Amino acid sequence: MIDVESLLQETAEQPPCGPDLEYDAAFRDLEQAAQGKPEQQFGDTFVAAEEPAWGQVREDALALLQRSKDLRIAALLVRALVRTEGFAGLLPGLRLILRLLERYWDTVYPLLDAEDDNDPTMRMNALAPLVDGEALIRDLRTARFMQSRQDGQVSVRDIEVALGRLPARKDAESVSQRQIDAILASVAREDAAALARVGETLAETRALANLLNDKVGPERAPDFKPLMVILSMLNQVVRGAVGDGAAAGDATGSVPEAESVSAPVGGAGERPMNVEIRTREEALLMIDKVIAYFERNEPTNPAPLLIKRARRLVSMNFVDIIKDMAPESLKQIESIAGPGRDG
Repeated sequence: MIDVESLLQETAEQPPCGPDLEYDAAFRDLEQAAQGKPEQQFGDTFVAAEEPAWGQVREDALALLQRSKDLRIAALLVRALVRTEGFAGLLPGLRLILRLLERYWDTVYPLLDAEDDNDPTMRMNALAPLVDGEALIRDLRTARFMQSRQDGQVSVRDIEVALGRLPARKDAESVSQRQIDAILASVAREDAAALARVGETLAETRALANLLNDKVGPERAPDFKPLMVILSMLNQVVRGAVGDGAAAGDATGSVPEAESVSAPVGGAGERPMNVEIRTREEALLMIDKVIAYFERNEPTNPAPLLIKRARRLVSMNFVDIIKDMAPESLKQIESIAGPGRDG
């Protein structure tokens, strides 16, 4: 697993986000490596296409993120993590992107276009692979979802086929719902935290979508519904197989009901509520649950707008909070404390 906090540290050169590496040879090499090799024909000879060397993409992306905080690099890292670590790699990858946006919105690459009223098109294009059916969605479907020492492993695609969402491949043996339940039950005994991360991943994705919608508007932000539909399906399959406790990280409510599957039996009153919060991540997940509740049950209540804004402030320092909430007061504060790095 990657060390998200280490990757969020300011760069040594040109802090906080370093130089723009768009025309750097190492950046170009990374983009080319992530494309793999297409099928080729030499006369009557066909050379099969080659998948990218995702392990190398992962290492190269990690190295470049130490030099520059760039969402194009981070998006490739997310794909490489899913390809090399399976579903487990998705959560830290998405968390990195969310924290980069929360902490460095004004300076993370690609920059907003200052000459065009801070147009976010380049930045949103950098995040588009996260919701692309031929990019991260495809990576996720081929990824190992869960693996049990006793009962083997199951992929995301196996689950979609078992639920009738995707057709079975003629050259592949299908996995039954009973087999899936057995694998998940074994994982619950061997590594319950792995199942809990499913709900956490859904909540982190929802938080990322909410942040982008708040910053640039839903008409310009990437549509995360395709990814959230898959994550919601996986979360409900886990809950259906081993109970609500295994999906404790879930913040339910944003995925359309028509996409729900295998909903657990029983009302909310039958589920004990654990309100003890031990980490910063758990606190943020709880905030997301509060937002989801009001959006689902009280859509006319303005509270979510204020709560979402408060959530964004969590990762900011004092000066950034003043810039966000009361920019007119910044000069007065700087006259007392002295200018900050940007002053």
